[in-house]
Order: sequence, then structure tokens, then C-alpha cells
Amino acid sequence: MSDFMKYKIMVLASGGYTGFSHVHEYLLPELAKKHDIIDVFNTRISGLPKLYNSIYSFLHIPGLSKYFHPLRILSEEEFSNYYYTSIYSAQKKSEISRHHIEEYNDKYDIIFQTTWQPPIMIKSQKPHFIFEDFTVKQADREYPEWTKFISDKSKWIKLETETYQKATAIFTVSDHTRNSIINDYNIDESKVITTYNGVNLKELPIFEKDYSNKTILFVGIEFNRKGGPCLIKAFREVKKEIKDAQLVIVGSNPKVNMEGVSVKGYVDYKTILQLYKNASIFSLPSLCEPFGIAFLEAMAYKTPCIGTNVDAMPEIIEDGITGYLVEPDNHKQLAEKLILLLGNEKLMSEMGEAGRKRVETCFTWDTVVQRISKKFDDFVC
Repeated sequence: MSDFMKYKIMVLASGGYTGFSHVHEYLLPELAKKHDIIDVFNTRISGLPKLYNSIYSFLHIPGLSKYFHPLRILSEEEFSNYYYTSIYSAQKKSEISRHHIEEYNDKYDIIFQTTWQPPIMIKSQKPHFIFEDFTVKQADREYPEWTKFISDKSKWIKLETETYQKATAIFTVSDHTRNSIINDYNIDESKVITTYNGVNLKELPIFEKDYSNKTILFVGIEFNRKGGPCLIKAFREVKKEIKDAQLVIVGSNPKVNMEGVSVKGYVDYKTILQLYKNASIFSLPSLCEPFGIAFLEAMAYKTPCIGTNVDAMPEIIEDGITGYLVEPDNHKQLAEKLILLLGNEKLMSEMGEAGRKRVETCFTWDTVVQRISKKFDDFVC
């Protein structure tokens, strides 16, 4: 028997079960095991509002350079950053979601929303919880590329702030984001709770790990933000010391012509799991990382991780225990840690086992939903 109440929940989730960097695919089914989900409402706008928003966004981007944006963004597959970050889209999502909430009012006990969008501007009659990974002010400060297409930024932040204020409580994927909501938005710390993320695997693998192949794995769609160029520079240094070292790049397609580097681009689920299994080290030296679920996937496959000492990465990687933390864009420091690990299979094994235990203890979706459910009781009962 569970040690918390069972609730009827209405979920507001951009992309429904498939959005939020695949988090919904694992979080929502786990939530449904412990509660009754009466509806998962996809908050993305479509049809004429979506078309109008694209025009609105284009017209509200300041400066002459806006006329060169659409083609470049489409070619780099970053269209969503341009397309949706407008005050119109936020307000439209808010309006549609408010009607949906009112329509279902007598059928649910709790509203559970992933990210602050849509901004729920009414003080809901039912408890309203937000599951948040990163704030606009964090992005503006730590990785401005994510906010440069936002029109009416001051209004955008005002909506975000009011949504946090009206929420019953906010669950965050890291203490780093929790601190932003408390300090950047002046939200009472008692209603902001870190629950972390879970590992996006259908089941934790059982196998014996082999570290002898000296393979470094990188997994990331946004090659530059994830520190790909820094890793390439570091790998040049690694090859001077360890001639048979290999680097496998997955998720992106940088133009790299170097011995020992294999660029895979997009691969299917089964293939990525095999790559995690085969890898000796997982390296993602990101410039900015709201959380970094790929680290959890690698740790589940007993792979020591090297990340950077910014954002949520120090909350995932225990420096010197499950891997190493280096400074962003410091390829010399990164190369040093890669060489150290590749030259010591015993150390890689010890760190890999420690990482696996950390995932089992802290970062399963079952554990995350347990934390969330207990807090439902604290705020609802």
C-alpha cells in the first residue's frame, strides 16, 4: 500500500505524451501508475493561431537582421525557437488552457503542468502544480541563444512570474532551477521543491561492462551547446597519448574529418542503448544544460561521465566518484580527464558502478513520482 493519497489529475503538457525532451513518455505513465490521470491536454497551439503566431513572431523580432532569420533557422532545424517564443503564443495557450480547466473542473483534484507555459493567470480552485526544468531568466543569463527570439521579453517574464505566484507549488528538476525561481522571481522557498528527473529507459540493463575498447561517447542534438567543439579539441590531445582511442558522436552531424572519430547522427532507440553499453566514457561538456538526462542513461549503463561544473551537472555527476566535472570550453582540462580514465580500466569500472548505484537510488521515474506524490499530500490535505 502506498504512503500517499491517490488523486484525479488533469495534465497540461506541451506535445502531450511525446513532448518535453521525451520526459512525458516516462513521467506521465509513471504518474498514471500511482494516480488517476483523467486527461492529458496538449497545450501546443495549432491551425490559424499557429500561423498567426509565426507572422507575429517574425514582425516582432527587432532589427533588420530578422529578415535573414527564417531561412537560417529552418536549415538548422531550430524553427521552434523562432516560431513559438512570442507573447501572443503564451497568451493564446493560456486562454485555451483556461477553458479546458473550467470544462473539466468537476472531474479532477489536481492540475499538473509541465513547464510554466501556458501561463495560468487565474488562481485555480483546484491545487495547481508545475514541473519546471529551466526558467527564462536562467536561459537569458546562461545561454542567451535560447531567448534572443523572444519578443516582448519583459511581458514574457511577467507572465512567467505570475504563473509561479499563482501555482500551489513548483517542482524543479534541480536545485539550480529551484534557486532561480526563488531568487530571480521572488517565490516563497517553501513552495519550490526539487524532485529531479528520472532516467529515460524502459528498464535498467543487467550486464557485465567491458571498458577495454577505449571509446568515448557523445550524445546530443545541439552540438555547439553540448560542448561538441571542445570535445573535438580535447580528443586531438587524447589521440597523442592514446593512439587507439575512439570518439563516437550521436544525435548531431558535425563535419569532422579526424582519425578515430565516428559521426552517427540520428540513431534508433535500440542502437543508442548498444552504444551506451559499448562506451568506456560518456562525455558531454555542455556550455549550458538544464538537467542532462543523457548522463543518467550513460550512468545506467555503468559509464563514467565527464560534464562541466555549471547548471545541474554538479547535482548529477559526483566529481571524482561517478566521473569528473571540468570547466566549460576548457579542452585541456577535458583531455586530461579523458586520458586519466582511458588509461585506468579499474577506475572506469569503479566510477561506472558508482554511477549505476546513483541512478538506482536517486534518478528513476518511480522515485521522482514518489517525491511528487508525497508533496501533493503536503499541499492538498
